[in-house]
Amino acid sequence: MKSAALLTALLCLGSVAPAAAAELNYSLYLLAVPLADATFTLDQNVSAYRMTMSFHTIGLADLVASDQLAEHITGRIENDRLLPYDYSSSSRLRGQDRLVSLIWRDGTPVATAIVPPNTTEREEVPPSMLPNTIDPLSAIVLMLRQVARTGRCDSSARTYDGRRVSLFEAKTIGEEELPSSRRSSFAGRALRCDFSERTLAGARTGSGHDEDAKERPGELWIAPIVPGGPRLPVRATVATRWFGDATVYLTAASP
Repeated sequence: MKSAALLTALLCLGSVAPAAAAELNYSLYLLAVPLADATFTLDQNVSAYRMTMSFHTIGLADLVASDQLAEHITGRIENDRLLPYDYSSSSRLRGQDRLVSLIWRDGTPVATAIVPPNTTEREEVPPSMLPNTIDPLSAIVLMLRQVARTGRCDSSARTYDGRRVSLFEAKTIGEEELPSSRRSSFAGRALRCDFSERTLAGARTGSGHDEDAKERPGELWIAPIVPGGPRLPVRATVATRWFGDATVYLTAASP
């Protein structure tokens, strides 16, 4: 689901130095209507990282879909490379319970649980495409660590979430001024990073195939919330299929 994917894409602390656990809260709006809330936590130090995310629809979207999603990743940091180890995703989407559990062995993800099986709804991912992939959360961590080091967000990574292999790419646009909004806790200068995600393998069969084949673009703004603090994602937009752009706002962050 695109709204869940977008909220997932927002998580990460932009600091490469040791840091205490951070908690970030976001709300998603479409056509000025609030549709979802999410809470993220991140623990990061010089050698390891851990992230969790919880997402749920609210308001009208909850009446229609009542979707929920929870994700978790743990990994190591070696020579500034992110090495995911244990990834899990559990959700209830469109009334169906879904589960993915992956463990990386020698740089290759191995599924320990996938419900429902991919064979019931997706094309097969060739095993040759799995080595050296990372999970989608780690791809965002990679991009934001790049920002912390260089001030630019240019990066790319092949990701695997247990369902499909995708190519995530980000490029630097530049500094922009974000206006104040009653929906957000942040206003001011922020670095704009445009990103895209494209399915390389594992597209849905049937009516969802053409939709999975499309590139999914978006825009992400990151900035320090307090002077001298780490850069955090503070706002994002992503195109939806029917109703234009959805916007995600940072509503709170701690510590």
